[in-house]
Amino acid sequence: MKKAKRFILFALLIIMALSIGWWFTMRINTDFATQALLEFHYQAFPRGYNPDASISVVITDENDILVLQEMLRGRSFRDSLACGFSADISITMTNGGRSITFLPANDGCPILRIGDSNRYLRVTDDAITRLHEIFMRYGGFFPCI
Repeated sequence: MKKAKRFILFALLIIMALSIGWWFTMRINTDFATQALLEFHYQAFPRGYNPDASISVVITDENDILVLQEMLRGRSFRDSLACGFSADISITMTNGGRSITFLPANDGCPILRIGDSNRYLRVTDDAITRLHEIFMRYGGFFPCI
């Protein structure tokens, strides 16, 4: 009887440890970042609304970095979403040695793709508006489809 109780307790502890480990691996942490690289490369369609743009800016403004870090904190998830993403429009959070790249949805939906993976981060409408404002400050625009 004692062996059965020990086995059940041991199994529960393993399940709890795996669950906690999974939860932490799904969390996005950008606290390491001291700067952000904003990329916005867009080729306009003929007679389109948006102009051509080719922007590469290193953001060192501490307030912008804090805003980005706060909005990018969260849990990632896997999915195959219908939102459009492009590697030409991205924010890379870095400290020189470690980095993570986020691709905002081109159509403006409040979802970010994490690098070239099929992992995503859902942000609030307010956060996506703040992200678009940061892009606009440097010459980017949304929607950019």
